[in-house]
Amino acid sequence: MDDVEVFYAELRSASATLQTSVTDLLTENADVFGEDTGIENPAMRAGLRLEMHRRLTQLHDRVSARVEDGSDVARRLTVIADHYTDLDLELTGREPQ
Repeated sequence: MDDVEVFYAELRSASATLQTSVTDLLTENADVFGEDTGIENPAMRAGLRLEMHRRLTQLHDRVSARVEDGSDVARRLTVIADHYTDLDLELTGREPQ
C-alpha cells in the first residue's frame, strides 16, 4: 500500500468514525430532550422544574447544532476522499483499493 492509499484509507476511516460518533451523540441527545425533567413540581419548586427544562432544552439545541456540524465534516471528508479516488484513477488508470 503506497502513501496515497494509506492517506485515502485514513480519510475514509476518519469519515466513518466521525459519522459513528455523530450517530451516537444524536442517540444520547434524544434522551436529554423531553418534558419530563425528572423533577416533581411540589410547592415552591415550579421555578426549579422550569429552569431544569430550560437548561435541558438549551443543551439539546446546542448538541443538535454540533450534530449538524459533525455530519457536515464527515460528508466533506468523504468528498475529499472521492476526489482522491478520481485523481488516482486519472493518474494511474486504476482505482485505489
